[in-house]
This record gives sequence, structure tokens and C-alpha cells, in this order.
Amino acid sequence: MFHVKQKYKALVKQYSRALDLFGPSVEIHFDMHMDSAEEYAKYIPEGETLLDVGSGGGLPGIPIALARPDVQVVLCEIRQRRASFLNIARSQLGLANVRVFAGDVRKFKEPVSWVTAQAVGDLDVLIKLIQHTVTEQWHLLSRRPKEWSAPKRLGPYSIQEERHSLDEDADLVVLHLTRV
Repeated sequence: MFHVKQKYKALVKQYSRALDLFGPSVEIHFDMHMDSAEEYAKYIPEGETLLDVGSGGGLPGIPIALARPDVQVVLCEIRQRRASFLNIARSQLGLANVRVFAGDVRKFKEPVSWVTAQAVGDLDVLIKLIQHTVTEQWHLLSRRPKEWSAPKRLGPYSIQEERHSLDEDADLVVLHLTRV
């Protein structure tokens, strides 16, 4: 897997500036984001499908797909240039467990119970964008500052929060959301 990760990093380096794949802080801390994504992969049950909303340059979806070939990963990206990069990466990395949805997540119609969304905004915004496609009980994997905490309820969902330390500044937060 090491060589495939290096190939992904090389692809990102090759295309990042021209296609505006990531913001400057992600580029600087790219390895940290890769490591965090690999941690996410540990919490997804075998055989599940993960929807990576606003996938951009493929974080965290591609590292999750690399770490977990048993998990189907849908990289959802509305910006066509970024979606094109995701298709290039999927092809060149040989990721049979990855599909690219090049469009607005509000048009994605398949039911999913596992979601990541690194740069979509607040939780209430994300819920409005994806509530049509998530199952009655679904799970959100996210890197959050240590001081961040989720509400107990938001919109039609009750929320349980599970935390796992990633580094001194951030936790992996797994939110378990149930429609009430």
C-alpha cells in the first residue's frame, strides 16, 4: 500500500495547483490528513458504502478506499475539474472500490449510512444537503478540534458522539445520527 499512497501523493502534487484541489493548509499538512483518513477507515464496518461529500482532491475518501478495499467509496464532487482529477486518481491507483459522482450531492439518490464531509460547513448545512440519501440511522466521520462538541439533537436527528484522539489538536469524531 505504501507505493500506492506515494503515487496518490505524486498525483496530488502534479495536479493540485492547476485544479485547485486543496487549500494551502491541507497541502502543508497533507501527510497528517492522509493519516487521519486511515484512522477513519478503522470505524467503518465491512461491506458498507461511504459517501465522501465535497471530496475535492480525494481526502479523506481515497485514503479510506486504499486502507479498506472491502468498503465502497463514492467521491462526490460538484466541481468538474476536481471530479476529473478524482477519476484520474481512481484509474491510475486501480481503485475498484471507488466511484466518482460528479455533481451536486442533492442529486445523489443511493441510500448510504456512512458519510464524510471535510469542507462542507456546519453540521446543520450538511444534514440539509444529504438527508434525502442517508438511512434512518447513519454515521458521520469527521476531524474536529478537541474543544468541539456535537449537539444532542439537530433537525430530525438525535446525535450520539464518539471521539478518538488523532493528535494534540484534533479528534476523530464519529457521530451516530438517528431519525426520531
